[in-house]
Amino acid sequence: MLLQCAFCHKSFPVSKETTHRGKGLGAHVKCPECGAWLGRNKRLTIGKLVGFYAAVFAGIFGYMTEGNMFIVTPVIILSIILVGVTHMMDHLVLIEPPEDADTNNTVSE
Repeated sequence: MLLQCAFCHKSFPVSKETTHRGKGLGAHVKCPECGAWLGRNKRLTIGKLVGFYAAVFAGIFGYMTEGNMFIVTPVIILSIILVGVTHMMDHLVLIEPPEDADTNNTVSE
């Protein structure tokens, strides 16, 4: 699986990434090419997890009980839509630019 840096836009394999900080949803990885710290948007990741587990639990509930498909079916459909939308929007974001990045982007005349 390849990750793409939000700063230098170069792709690198997950196995090449050796520097990271934090745990869980707040984990950050360091780009081996430019040294920028990258992470995921916590709200989108939580939305993806909530949508996935809501669909699974609604499916199990609908399988185990009778006569409530008018509630279970829309919950499953909306949960799958939530997972799809949050998955498309979830990508690596720049948490901290590299230390040696040019911070003065103004053009002198």
